[in-house]
Amino acid sequence: MSGTVLLNGQPADPALALSRGLHYGDGIFRTLLKYNSQLIDFKLQYIKLTEDAAALGLEAPDLGMLQREAEGVGAAVGNGVIKILLLRSGAGRGYTPRTSGCDRLLLSYPLPRYPLPHWQEGIEACRCELRLARQPALAGIKHLNRLEQVLAARNWPEGAVEGILCDERGAPVCGTRSNLFWIRDGVLHTPALESCGVAGMMRGKVLACAAALGIATRVETRPWSVLMDAAEAFVTNSLIGIWPLRRLGQRDWGEPGPLTHKLRTALQHPCIACDPDQV
Repeated sequence: MSGTVLLNGQPADPALALSRGLHYGDGIFRTLLKYNSQLIDFKLQYIKLTEDAAALGLEAPDLGMLQREAEGVGAAVGNGVIKILLLRSGAGRGYTPRTSGCDRLLLSYPLPRYPLPHWQEGIEACRCELRLARQPALAGIKHLNRLEQVLAARNWPEGAVEGILCDERGAPVCGTRSNLFWIRDGVLHTPALESCGVAGMMRGKVLACAAALGIATRVETRPWSVLMDAAEAFVTNSLIGIWPLRRLGQRDWGEPGPLTHKLRTALQHPCIACDPDQV
């Protein structure tokens, strides 16, 4: 390249500055929990990563190599968060992708500090004003353009821990950083993600767990009123496992329901709020 790259007035790495991931969001990512020096659900995360890579025409890296790099970037801490980004190789100028190759960017973070009652008693959520745009070509993919989630996370009411996003018709889809589930008549429901939303690894794991427990499941798009009439509701992601919904707007579920508790127990996901080494 010609010219100089500056970041806040200082010379910067030209390769990273010209990344298509930075310029166009041309890439994907996954966020993993590291707990007791173990990468939780790494193989399941890798499967989702390869599925998303294929959808964008990217070559996924070798599983063993990626696992070694993930373990290496978090080697200094027993507990933390590992973020894996696959960025399409090549310079940032021009929309047309000219390669399916990827650059791998891995980062480690301290564990977030979440209060224990988020697991035990549930959380308060709000309905986001922003609605997710319909784009079937990107639906389900954890791509790098998260501006909808950024905008949706602004101006939540006091006490809200998560925001629930709807599609253009007003049907619930997911949380800003989680997948959404509810229970009606003993059946576990989660929204279909054919037009928008992100299919998290934990979403698939919860559905598989429910099937193993003999709990009927349905994946379908339903009106907001159906969620409000549900007997139980909860949200999931790879860091938290399951957080029950205690309140959503005017709907008050109170304590977590029996099927939510059953799934959370069977999932055996680490409760990171219980860990004293959170930094």
